[in-house]
Amino acid sequence: MTRVVLIDDHPLAINGIGAWLSATGRFSIAGTAGSVAEARDLLESFESLPPLFILDIALGTENGLEIIPVLKETAKKRKALPGIVVCSMYDDIFVIQSAFDAGADAFISKSADITEIITAIDTVAAGEKYLNGKYKMLIQQGAASGLTAREREITALAKQSLSNDQIAKKMNISVRTVQNHLAHIYVKTNTHSRTELAQL
Repeated sequence: MTRVVLIDDHPLAINGIGAWLSATGRFSIAGTAGSVAEARDLLESFESLPPLFILDIALGTENGLEIIPVLKETAKKRKALPGIVVCSMYDDIFVIQSAFDAGADAFISKSADITEIITAIDTVAAGEKYLNGKYKMLIQQGAASGLTAREREITALAKQSLSNDQIAKKMNISVRTVQNHLAHIYVKTNTHSRTELAQL
């Protein structure tokens, strides 16, 4: 059986996905975490890293994508890089692109059915990246905006209704820097406010 780690702050999501995967007879749940701190502790507890991690982007007020560099650094030391599948209710192009920028191997929406989840897992296990056709098209359309990786990350957080102060704390930058990035984002996306940005 393939060992899987689930990182999500909603027990219902963990129990639901866990039950789906276990019911296939192909997967076992090696561990769960509901925050970045819990995920760090969980990583330290493994003698050998499970080959697959499924994580949410929004862990309460934390950004689940922060776990990815920690996971990759741990994996590098142990010479066993696991597959990373991001599963989130936020499925606009900026959030998706931010996930891949951070190092995710696949993105699936929380509204996806078990068939797509299994497809994503099998694709990642084969050493490839997974994103369904609908999202690929949206990302291709959004690529014309020319946003940098940092600008895409800030856009994704802004679209989750985080304030400039909250974004600054999450990204460990100043509020002034967030404001400067947003000014560039508005120009590149031809928007003039957070309201217009949220509609992209």
